[in-house]
Amino acid sequence: MDSYWFSDAEPLEFPALQENRSADILIIGAGITGLLAAYCLSKAGKKVLIVDAAAQMGGGETGCTTAHLTWVIDSGYAEIRKFFGIENARLVLESHKIAVDFIENIIREEKIDCDFKRVDAYAFLGPKDKKEVFEQELKTLHGLGATEARLEPKAPFDFFDTGICLLYPHQAQFHPLKFLSGLVKSIKKNGGEIFGSAHISHIETGKVKTEKGNEIIARQIIVATHSPIKNILFFLKEAAYRTYAIACKIKKNEVPAGLYWDTADPYHYMRTQPVDDKSDLLIVGGGDHKTGQNDDYEATLDNLESWAKENFPMFKKTDYAWSGQVIMPEDGLAFIGPSPYHKGIYIATGYAGNGMTYAAIAALIFRDILFGKKNEWAELYNPTRKNLDGTGNFLKENLNMVKEMISGHLERGDIENSEQLSNGEGAIITKGLAHLAVYRDDKGQLHSSSANCTHLGCVVQWNAAQKTFDCPCHGSRFSGKGEVLCGPAIRNLKNTVAKAAVPSKK
Repeated sequence: MDSYWFSDAEPLEFPALQENRSADILIIGAGITGLLAAYCLSKAGKKVLIVDAAAQMGGGETGCTTAHLTWVIDSGYAEIRKFFGIENARLVLESHKIAVDFIENIIREEKIDCDFKRVDAYAFLGPKDKKEVFEQELKTLHGLGATEARLEPKAPFDFFDTGICLLYPHQAQFHPLKFLSGLVKSIKKNGGEIFGSAHISHIETGKVKTEKGNEIIARQIIVATHSPIKNILFFLKEAAYRTYAIACKIKKNEVPAGLYWDTADPYHYMRTQPVDDKSDLLIVGGGDHKTGQNDDYEATLDNLESWAKENFPMFKKTDYAWSGQVIMPEDGLAFIGPSPYHKGIYIATGYAGNGMTYAAIAALIFRDILFGKKNEWAELYNPTRKNLDGTGNFLKENLNMVKEMISGHLERGDIENSEQLSNGEGAIITKGLAHLAVYRDDKGQLHSSSANCTHLGCVVQWNAAQKTFDCPCHGSRFSGKGEVLCGPAIRNLKNTVAKAAVPSKK
């Protein structure tokens, strides 16, 4: 279930880290946040070392995005103004606008061929929402200075009557992995080094250790791992959600280029991507749910495809399908800056659906902080901020976490025994009071691990769409073999047994 971006970008393998190293700045994570930060810092003369758990570029969430490059934020500016005040809302708008321009300037300066294009964005109402939602948002935007936003009778489709839209002119889109490839070349040109297959197993002020025993010494450490690793209690301030995308090849310009989304719950979002002189790719996303809390992944994708076919008649069949992880902050804004728990360590997380722009904002904040320069956005996004207006979301998400933690240990497994598994399938089984995460690989080899997440012990759930075990409490994800793929967990699931290859019954 790889995204389209992987099929359309030249694979870039990172050399494995095989020795102890030192650097001015260590960046953990070679996604868009880590590489943009590395670009800024290496260009300014810092000795930068980047490590990633994956062997290949884009192996984290950047390769799973739909790459909407926009200053429009998920929670809306009316909500941000209500929670943070008008001056802070103006700073949020300013930071995201500058982020889009910043990425465009890098692409131009470094001559990165990544299909960058300025496009308009259209938001349209979900079935249960009223026009007043857009009127309030438009009034807020105009008060913040975004006077270019306006209401339109409908999106520019002759096949889908969306009804009234809120138009945001001059947004952008690009190919995220082609952009990363260009960043890597620029970072190396600036003297930066990038290593893969370097899973971090221990982190402290000034030093990290990899699972293979290599040690890296650095004055400052930036943790750009989407969900921050080794941040005690920080996970309580955010929640992990899965989101899905499907894509279909269509005729060139059959759908006008642009960014589109509705206000339904869960919402849908769309864009096109040029493929060649005769065709585009229509990308449709949605179906969001809390990570590890979905009983039928195939139904989620089927529902998304049905919605796409109903509203976009040119969407004949799903040619590509993928899923990504979205980290939702409790109060609507990302957390970027010094770690609340470790001196000299910096984090960036809670991007919601604005990962592309927040990555650029984080890079600019980190550059200024590490050079001792004042950044007017730094306090706004500071991870140590306290916002009482986010208390409702905080309680809702953490009550859900407690529920999942308790119910997971009480529920029976998905199947009675591992013999029921076909090749490429996984499931949870129970043995007495213990829960096991079992997976039969494509060669018939059975892998069995404790189903207790190594973060806080919640029972993981099998994700059939991506063949992973996902934690329903805080979003940690593990491969079928129990290897940690994303945090906040930092250790693999505990191995319990591995049997020889057994022919599948199916």
